[in-house]
Amino acid sequence: MSLRLDGKNALITGGASGIGRATAIRFAQEGANVCVADRQAAAAETVAAEVRKLGRKACAVTVDVSNPAQVQAMVDGAARELGGIDIVLAAAGVSAANYGEGQIQPKFLNELPFEEWRKVLSINLDGVFLTCQAVARKMIEQGRGGRIIAISSGAAKIPLKGSGDYCVSKAGVWMLMKVMALELGRYGITANAIGPGVIDTPMTKDIQASRQLERMIRRTPVGRIGRPEDVANTALFLASEEGSYFSGSILHPDGGVIMQ
Repeated sequence: MSLRLDGKNALITGGASGIGRATAIRFAQEGANVCVADRQAAAAETVAAEVRKLGRKACAVTVDVSNPAQVQAMVDGAARELGGIDIVLAAAGVSAANYGEGQIQPKFLNELPFEEWRKVLSINLDGVFLTCQAVARKMIEQGRGGRIIAISSGAAKIPLKGSGDYCVSKAGVWMLMKVMALELGRYGITANAIGPGVIDTPMTKDIQASRQLERMIRRTPVGRIGRPEDVANTALFLASEEGSYFSGSILHPDGGVIMQ
């Protein structure tokens, strides 16, 4: 039986950990070559090494996705190293402006400093736009179609008090994919979003350290927190031939939370 992504080339931002890392490994297991892009250079190279152990080509790129010049260099480098780009997963993101710098404190929008709002939007939404725009141009130039996939969130549909910047950024990602689906379909390019629930990643460590996690699990019909592999498998479906008739959609690997 042939592998589902045999011979395909994938670029993954936020690929050094969590959902991005799990997807890089899953794609490689199914035959894809992978460029792992992240702000954390050493961690990105570690994931690229894991991809190579699976017998695929891999490269690691250090990038700030909110920087247009760095994003363009990332896309050009990935295409050069892998021989083109067939799939992109835009997974780089933050849960708050001080993500990775200490405990996150929820802030209502009327209290949120503009610079914090801009930082979250610049990474979560501008970064996805810049990445997917540059990849779309490359895919059109290549003339062989492609798959654009972006990580949104269940928070694109369910508002969360104290996380308005995050919610708005993720809702924007979903709309961005819908507009791209309309505009890029004629080139054989699909565009879809994934809206995970609570997933066991570094981004949710604050939730997992509090009683909030227990409440979320009680609200989840399947009765557990999600695994990065749950989201990676969703991305695999959208990237593979089985997902070829999906475009402009948002899929929710969330254990059933969003339906309530």
